[in-house]
Amino acid sequence: MTPSQLVSRSGFLAGIGVLTLLACSAAGRGGGSLSSGGARGTGGATGSGGKVGAGGPLGSGGTLATGTGGTTATTNTGGGPGTGGATGSGGGSAGASSTGGTSGTGGKTSAGGAGSGGGGGGGSSSGTTNAGGTGGGGTTSSGGTGGGSSACQPDCAGKTCGNDGCDGTCGGCPPSQLCGTDNTCKAQTTGVVVDLKSQLTPISPGVYGLTLASDDSGPALGSDDSIKLAALNRWGGDETESYNWKADIFNPARWWACSNVSGTQMFDASASTPATPANLTNSADGFVNWNKTQNVDTLMTIPITGWVGNKITSQDSANSACASSGDVNCCTSIGTSESVLVDKGSKNLDTSYMADWVTHLTGLFGTSASGGIRYYQLDNEPDYWLDLRPDVMPALYPPGKSCQDFYTAIASGDEAGVSITDDFMNRTMAYATAIKKVDPSSRVLFLSAMKPKGLISLSSEMCGVSGPYSMDSSLASALLKKGAQYEASNHQRILDCLDSHYPNQESGTSGIWDTNNPFSHQQAWINSSYPGTGICVSEYTVANDGSDTATASQEADLLGGFGAMGVRVASYFRTLNNKDGSHKPVYNGWAMFRNYDGAGGKFGNFSVGAASSYSSLHAYASTDSASAPTKLWIMLVNVGSAAQSNLSVAVNNFTASTVKVFQSIGGAAPAAAGNAAVTNGTIGGISVGANSVMLLVAQK
Repeated sequence: MTPSQLVSRSGFLAGIGVLTLLACSAAGRGGGSLSSGGARGTGGATGSGGKVGAGGPLGSGGTLATGTGGTTATTNTGGGPGTGGATGSGGGSAGASSTGGTSGTGGKTSAGGAGSGGGGGGGSSSGTTNAGGTGGGGTTSSGGTGGGSSACQPDCAGKTCGNDGCDGTCGGCPPSQLCGTDNTCKAQTTGVVVDLKSQLTPISPGVYGLTLASDDSGPALGSDDSIKLAALNRWGGDETESYNWKADIFNPARWWACSNVSGTQMFDASASTPATPANLTNSADGFVNWNKTQNVDTLMTIPITGWVGNKITSQDSANSACASSGDVNCCTSIGTSESVLVDKGSKNLDTSYMADWVTHLTGLFGTSASGGIRYYQLDNEPDYWLDLRPDVMPALYPPGKSCQDFYTAIASGDEAGVSITDDFMNRTMAYATAIKKVDPSSRVLFLSAMKPKGLISLSSEMCGVSGPYSMDSSLASALLKKGAQYEASNHQRILDCLDSHYPNQESGTSGIWDTNNPFSHQQAWINSSYPGTGICVSEYTVANDGSDTATASQEADLLGGFGAMGVRVASYFRTLNNKDGSHKPVYNGWAMFRNYDGAGGKFGNFSVGAASSYSSLHAYASTDSASAPTKLWIMLVNVGSAAQSNLSVAVNNFTASTVKVFQSIGGAAPAAAGNAAVTNGTIGGISVGANSVMLLVAQK
């Protein structure tokens, strides 16, 4: 997250008394100054250049159809195994006997439902059940994995697309190709084709995620109605990396001179509607509670560096004056004086402080299986820690300088004897284990690199140095192997989703379909090292999203791609509204998937094959059932600057009686556009305007 995405948080300004804003640019983030066009700035547009630095692919033009590079969102294992496997007899309660899974005689669940019988993951929130049956996984998101050992073993050998045999995915095809009967992608040479025997993978509702939604616009909490389109809300970003749940203190890092701020500046539970219960003790509690009232899942970031804030800077006479100047050098003078180490360092890693937080959260809201927090993210952008936190990093990783050696053992301090990379892997495994011991049915996102390059090595993105790692032997692969080894020994999956940020900002929207793309590499790492692991994108955005009408179609293209590829979680940074409460153009891109008819109409739950031979017209399709569909949704996204006219859509293995048409023209809100003609299985007479989106809703 760049300072341009933080600059207009008036609560932060009030909280730490910043008079002169820090105009800094961290190494590798040349475009990340405190510009007024930040995602939370006046008007709400993502700052030009966003997170990629000056002149980066998402420059001031902001169109995602341009740029070079190889970042794509092409494939994802989807991970469908219900991780609980066979449930233990007796389950967790004495309710009605379970019909899902292989044993589970005492569990309260039915067909993968929300009870607690046995040890592992259950069904899907979209109505499908994973092959792992019942157990502690309970209500899981589509393709998600719960906490126990996997009963169903995904099979993606020789496959590049389609179902992995466990309600997950072996990947998906680019817009010009269709998943064939042999589960490999086949080129589509003429027109648009949709085939209901192709792909057949669940679409996770978690791809419709936001970040800290509800505190971003309007005069009061709740005035930001983008949450109405969402299925997930993320507590995440730079400021959550050192959040102290007991003191309710967070730190926006170098962007605010490393000043600690009250958690109410991040989320003010006192303003929520309905009223926050009295037993909620901090802003994070209020955030989860508010999500529950809005019927959305929570993705909660768990700090893993060990350093958390314990004193609010504005109340600290020794540092308040310096910090209020906005001088980044104050980070050095503050150092660790306002923070506390809660895990004793790598040699004696004690995860109890954060385990106690998860215990606190499950005590208030229940486990994931019973409707509590569904996802936990292990910290945020570790490939940026050294640059982001010049206050505590010298103590954690001496000397704590940008681009220091990540691969040689640290000479002194609490981490002496291990390298930064080894310490990070130790922390990943230890904190994931701690979370799963408290809530086995939850899902853990890991690595969470600032860019996909950070999955290769922690110094690849910021410093251009990969050390002992490479594309064929990556840090991500090493962690995946550790996760597989842990599950083999302990019969529990602790690493559920390989996570990175901003895949679209390395080469633009068209780049997520390049053949040499990071998602295809991630899929390959997963298939070879730990099948069943998912792919997540817990932070992304679209440049100039508050003003550029083309961003509606660009965002629709990303949402369609995430669903087709089987991505588990995708969280937009931050919300879909401008500061004045008006909708950004990207809101209308979302609405085409989440409220296309103004009455709650949503894109389907199962991805089916769709391909287009037109270079700027991408097609995505879904149904209401993988085995007996009665309804078909076809999303046609024109990311080009020219209209596409006189199109036809050939539909295979589905007979439509009626086809309703909805469209978002040039970034406008969705509107009904009558019916389309169907002749011999072909929908004809279709025209999609420049930078526009059309949805065909076919009914049997």
